[in-house]
Amino acid sequence: MKETLEQAIRDRYDDLPAGERRIAEVLLDLRSELAAYSATELAARAGVSKATVARLVRRLGYSDFQEMRQQARAQWRTGSPLAELPMTLGQAGSLGHHLEQDMICLSHTLGTLSPEIAGRAISLLAGATNVWVVGFRNSHALALYARELLIQIRPAVHLLPVPGQTVAEELAGLSKNDAVLALGFRRRPPLLGRILQEAWQAGAPVVLIGDPSLGELSKWAEVTIRCLNRGASPFDSYVSAVSLLNYLCSGVAAELGDRAQGRLRRCEELHDAFGDFGA
Repeated sequence: MKETLEQAIRDRYDDLPAGERRIAEVLLDLRSELAAYSATELAARAGVSKATVARLVRRLGYSDFQEMRQQARAQWRTGSPLAELPMTLGQAGSLGHHLEQDMICLSHTLGTLSPEIAGRAISLLAGATNVWVVGFRNSHALALYARELLIQIRPAVHLLPVPGQTVAEELAGLSKNDAVLALGFRRRPPLLGRILQEAWQAGAPVVLIGDPSLGELSKWAEVTIRCLNRGASPFDSYVSAVSLLNYLCSGVAAELGDRAQGRLRRCEELHDAFGDFGA
């Protein structure tokens, strides 16, 4: 079976020229609505020429725009695992294939990460007065992991959303001295974009980590890192995201130096005093 449009974009995204990448991001944003757009409308939306759309269509393996649109209409269901199910049933239960795909995600993500981009993200997270870590749905688990790493080495790390609460009260005091670490893996609620816009308006730099379908969300971020997350099953893989967060938070600890060590030492003293862990 022919790979889905989303798969084709993910596999080729990092090698696309700038204009074709803008079209690819529009395609990822539109998803199931793609059938309602013409090639001319897509070009206008991305700010590129119709010829650029045609080049991307061919690069993705389609004979023309109409073929791409028809396949997207049939297969693309807004990132739902249902869309992936027919493509992965034949390999269900294959641990080797699962491991191979996770290794691809990991090596592609970390192997192509610029040291300068990683360094900038680390500096922002180390130097902020407050760090606001935000993620929804599956990204919330990643946000919780990032927060648990950061809170061991620096103070004032806040997780959003707080269960059962809205975010307005939490963000009311957001300032340019703060930083936002946003986990934006699909499928994302619109609220994430509003939070990033609020951070931008407040002057708080955003470190945005997500999959290749981030699209226009990246315009609100000072640092954007896209993780390959194509899983071997109907579900996305987050192995590269977990490894990346571990690396960045370790970098924050190294940049904070004695302050991080002092906080870790105090945490251990309190663990002992509270009897948190058994023998």
